[in-house]
Amino acid sequence: MPQWASFAIFFSIVLSVYGGAHYYLYSWFVRMTEPTQRLRRIVGLVFILLVISFPVARVLARYDFNSFSYHLTLISSIWMGLALYFFLVALASDLVLAACKIFPFKPRFSAGQSVLYRRVLVACISAAVFMIGGYALGEARNLRVTRLEIPLPGLAPEMDGFSIVQVTDIHYGMLTKNDKLSKIVDRINELKADIVVITGDLVDEGVSHMEEMAIPLARLKSRQGVFAVTGNHEYYAGVDRAVDNMKKAGVKVLRNEKAILPGGLQLLGIDDPTGSRRAGNPLPDFDRLLLQLDSKKPAILLYHQPIQFEKAASSGIGLQLSGHTHGGQLYPIIFISRMIYPRTPGLHRIGESHLYVSRGAGTWGPPMRLGSPPELVYIILRVKNT
Repeated sequence: MPQWASFAIFFSIVLSVYGGAHYYLYSWFVRMTEPTQRLRRIVGLVFILLVISFPVARVLARYDFNSFSYHLTLISSIWMGLALYFFLVALASDLVLAACKIFPFKPRFSAGQSVLYRRVLVACISAAVFMIGGYALGEARNLRVTRLEIPLPGLAPEMDGFSIVQVTDIHYGMLTKNDKLSKIVDRINELKADIVVITGDLVDEGVSHMEEMAIPLARLKSRQGVFAVTGNHEYYAGVDRAVDNMKKAGVKVLRNEKAILPGGLQLLGIDDPTGSRRAGNPLPDFDRLLLQLDSKKPAILLYHQPIQFEKAASSGIGLQLSGHTHGGQLYPIIFISRMIYPRTPGLHRIGESHLYVSRGAGTWGPPMRLGSPPELVYIILRVKNT
């Protein structure tokens, strides 16, 4: 199937689900508040505009970065997060009302009182959702530093204390502009790491102004360099363009290759498998990359998605750094994310090998986080005690 056809099918499914959820919300609002015909038409028009605003904003983001496209993206993205919680609370209220009809508890109200109470309920639900949204917007801006000490098999004694900062899933684009990227760069530089690694999705899928990110990105500082691998969004945005911009900023992009650091420390990086689906290329040859390993030297793998850890561990890689999932970003999507990627954000271990899955520093879709705050990961490598 051609790439455009598969994308069209995926886009149609997503838009159908998103549109269906909005139709349910519109029907719920009308049923609960019983508005006048004029108000009903206005509300219906608003819901239609909200449904189409996000896909329109994503398309515009690819071609122009201006005040209109920015504000349309901001409003539609925030609404996407609010709509999730409106849908969940509306559904919960319908379930409660259905239970009241089934079980003996049946409050007796006059017709006028019933409408009044339902309107008050809608007002309370709306206030609660906006409070949740405000908190989630604040949590998305609260970038934290997770500090770890990890023993790395084969690490030379003189490398004890070698430090790494992992940053992932920044999603530079319409909502993550140079000001936010500059703040992330400043936080990373404050940690004074030996190396900085970017484990994919540095850019978003629609980035008309991608070239501008090279200015703050070039300010990243570390003693032994800045390294990166591609994520799925680099392919959505145009992988060659994304890689070129990273290179212009002095970032070494590891594409199915390894770099040798002081003490013989091997740093391996592999492309995200999304490239094979979008460009028709073969899957990154993980086995071929592993053939480059020197079993007598310590090794770290950068892989955007938290996959292949079993094979990495069995091949002697002592540490894998991944991202991609955002930790689910928002409740209850967090639980769906865990079903797709069982290795949740945090530290995992097989034998002497470790995997750290970062929640990421940015957001996709709603610029919100709830229950999954953004993070930088500061890792100190230790010589493994025998």
